[in-house]
Amino acid sequence: MTLEEDIGRLSRTRPFNLLPHDAVQLIVFSAEKRKLAANERLFEEGDSADCGYFVLSGSVALTARGHAGERVRVASAGALIGENAMIAEVLRPSSARARENSVVLRISRGVFHRVLGEFPKEAARMRAALAARTRKMSGELEELRSRALGPVR
Repeated sequence: MTLEEDIGRLSRTRPFNLLPHDAVQLIVFSAEKRKLAANERLFEEGDSADCGYFVLSGSVALTARGHAGERVRVASAGALIGENAMIAEVLRPSSARARENSVVLRISRGVFHRVLGEFPKEAARMRAALAARTRKMSGELEELRSRALGPVR
C-alpha cells in the first residue's frame, strides 16, 4: 500500500474525515507502521493507552472480559482502534491480538495533539462532533437505564 493510499483510507475514517488533506498527511508521515504476525499481542485490557491504531491490512480481535462474560469484536482493515487514547489518558477497555498477519498505523497522542494544534479550526469541529456523539450516547444509555429500571423517582 502506498503512502497516498494510506492517507486516503485514513481521511475517510472518523475523526480524520474532519481534517484537511495536509493534516491527515502529517499524521500518516508521523505515525509508526507496525507489522503484526498472526496471534501477536497488540495490547492487553487495562493497559495504559497513549495511542490509537488504524488497521491498514488484516484484522485484529478485540476481547473484553466483563461480568456478562467475554465479548469479541473484530477490527478489519479501515478500522480505528483506541480513538479516545489519542485524545486523553485512558486504560484499554479490551485486549487486542492480530487474527492474521496484519499492519497497523500507530498514531500517538502527541502526534494527534500536535496536528490539532496546527489546525485549530478543524480541531474545534472535531470537539463539536465528539461532544455531539457523547450527548447521543449519554441519551441512549439513559433510555436503556429507564427501560431496565423504570423512571427515576
